[in-house]
This record gives sequence, structure tokens and C-alpha cells, in this order.
Amino acid sequence: MSAVIEKRHIDRALRRLQDLASERQTVLRRLALYGCAALLLSAGLKIKAALQIRAALYDQPYQQVTVFEDDLGADSLREALKESGSDAKETAALFAALKPLGGTGREHRGDSFRVEKTSAGAFMHLTIRRGKKRIVIKQVGTKYEGKVVDPMVVARLHSVRGAIRGNLWLSMSRDGVPAEVISEFADVFQWSVDFLTEVRDGDRYAASWAEERTPDGRVWGREVVAGLYDGKVAGREVGVLFEGDFFNHKGDALESMFLRAPLNYRRISSTFTKGRWHPILRRVRPHHGIDYAAPRGTPVVSIGAGRVVFAGRKGGYGNVVEIRHAGAFETLYGHLNSIGVRRGANVRQGQVIGTVGSTGLSTGPHLHFQIERDGKFINFLGLKIQRARTVPRAKNALFQALLAKRLAALETTTAAKR
Repeated sequence: MSAVIEKRHIDRALRRLQDLASERQTVLRRLALYGCAALLLSAGLKIKAALQIRAALYDQPYQQVTVFEDDLGADSLREALKESGSDAKETAALFAALKPLGGTGREHRGDSFRVEKTSAGAFMHLTIRRGKKRIVIKQVGTKYEGKVVDPMVVARLHSVRGAIRGNLWLSMSRDGVPAEVISEFADVFQWSVDFLTEVRDGDRYAASWAEERTPDGRVWGREVVAGLYDGKVAGREVGVLFEGDFFNHKGDALESMFLRAPLNYRRISSTFTKGRWHPILRRVRPHHGIDYAAPRGTPVVSIGAGRVVFAGRKGGYGNVVEIRHAGAFETLYGHLNSIGVRRGANVRQGQVIGTVGSTGLSTGPHLHFQIERDGKFINFLGLKIQRARTVPRAKNALFQALLAKRLAALETTTAAKR
């Protein structure tokens, strides 16, 4: 009997434990459900808030932008503003805001403008791209204000060397040298190398130039900083840019009293000689100058500063200009097609004085050029002129250090691939 009672108590205790376990699971289940509900509610509130913000944004009226852009120059900006709906007052105010920031005229190829307005015609802003600068004009209240943004410019040194094959221009072009660098290279040596008469196949050249680029890849400047020409006739010539001027390895300025040629010619047809067969007069006679064959109309320049002592017609020379220079020198430019100076005028070195022609006793377009000193004819191709100046003694150490650096770059740079 007691055993039966004891079993009943045990069974009741087990059922009670089972009930407690079941109640605990129910409580845990409810807590989990309540937690999930709370998390979902919180997320829902956040989503609702975001949707409300987005809805508020979308409730704003859509503002379409109209763009007017073109190359800068002449009246293109004024016409674009007029086309965009700007009245005379707004246009005048915009130009007034631009004026102290650099104006509106084009400085470089590729200068442009961009006008942005709303679909209703309200001004938003004006951007001018002028050279390296960016000029931005915005409306602040009733006024127009602007600012200038100068992009970072990165300078890089380039060097190339090669051999002459044909002529300087073609050879350097084949080696990938930019056109403006070739022109400047020729200008550097215009007093010491005659690229018209002294260039020979196999001559060697080298050039170094600094190139400036903006982050968008645009080139904003190239400047030759050093050059070397080693020729069979011209000899070895070096030019290094130092404080604004080019000097050779001795520290002498390359600039001298006379240029080495009076024009850019195609070929030389006759050199200095005392016995030349004249093709028209049909007899041997002295030829005291140089004939530069060139197309009619090719500009002729004065080789040095001086004063025009004659400009007009002179016998077999046709149209002639004669210039008297310092040091008892006098030059003559004959067979001109046209004359661009008058007697008594002062001319500077490199100034255009006329154009190539075939006037007088001439079989075709060419320039007859001759030079005298103290009334005696001299061979211009063999004339040696003293340099204008030298590197100051106090700065010679600085120059020598720069010279060594530039020569190292010129002589060790990889030769251009052909």
C-alpha cells in the first residue's frame, strides 16, 4: 500500500516538472517573439523616416540645366549669353565680374566657356577655361562674384639625341621631337650654326626641354633648356639656358651681332667665289655674296640691327635693301619681290625687310646676300663674330655646375629609335 502511494507522489512530481519545463519554453518563445517584433518595429520606423525624407526630396520640383558652351574668342561669349536669355544688364554684370580675373579674350588655342542656366533661364554659373586658369562666376544675392582656380602644373624634363638625315627639321621630327621644340632649338643656335649651309648627313644633335602639363593632360609649355650640335662643318656647339640666356661651354653667350643666315631657305645655289659663270650675262665675273634659292614670297630678315641706307631698285640686283651696321659692316639683300622698309629706318636683328623674288638679272626666285666691312667684300660663311657677353665671374661656379648637369643629360640620354 505504501509503495503505491509513493509511486503516485513520484508521478505527480514528474508531471509538475514537465509542466514547469513547458511553461519555461513558452516564456522563452514569447520573449523571442517580442524581441523580433521590437526589432522589426524599430527597422520599420527607420525605413519610414528614410522614405519620408526621400519623399520630401522627390516632392521638390525637378530643375533641368541648360548648357551653352563654345570656344572663347571675339564675341562668342556675349552671343552665347544673349542666346541663353541674359539681358544687357546681366551680361554687363558678368563681364564686369570677369574683367579683374583675366578678362574674356582667348590666350591659348582651346580656351573655352560654359554657361549653365535653369530651364526657366535663371543664371547658375559661368566657367571660363583660359590658358591654365579656370574662372568661375556665381551669383551671390544680387551680385556676381568670381574666383580663379589654377590647376597644379607638373614639369618634366625630356631629352633626345639623334643623327641628321636630310635636314634638321625632318630628322628631329622623325625622332619624335615636338615642332615648337625644333623651332626653338634652331633659334638657340641661330647665331652659331647656319642650318642653311652647314648641315650634313651624319651630324649629331641632342636636345633637352622642360614640358609643363596639367592633370588633364594638356601641355601648357615647352622650353628648351639645353642643346648640342656636333657637325662636320659647323663643329661642336653647346647651348645651356642660364638666367634667361643661352651660353656655350666656355660661358660665352650664343647671341652675337649677326644671325648666321638672312632667311629660312630650301637650298643654297651659289657660294662665295671670285669667279662665277653668270647665267644671264654669259661670262665669268666675281660673285661677292651668297645666293639662297627659296620660293617667291619667303620672308627675308636683317641679320643684325642697323639703319637702312638704301631701299629701291638697283641695276641687276633688282629690288634691293642695304643696311649699315655697327663695326663698319654693311649688308645687301637683292632680287627682292617686295620691300618692307624705307630708307632711314632703324631695323632690329631678325626683322623682316622684304620677300624673296626674281627681280633684276635673275633666272629664278632667290635672295642674293652680301656683306662688306670697311668697303671690302667678305665671305659671310667664314665670318667670326665676337660673342656679346659672358657669364659673370661671380656666377661662374653656378653655371659650371649647371653645364655639367645638362651635358650629362644630353650625352647619356638614349638615342631616338628610327
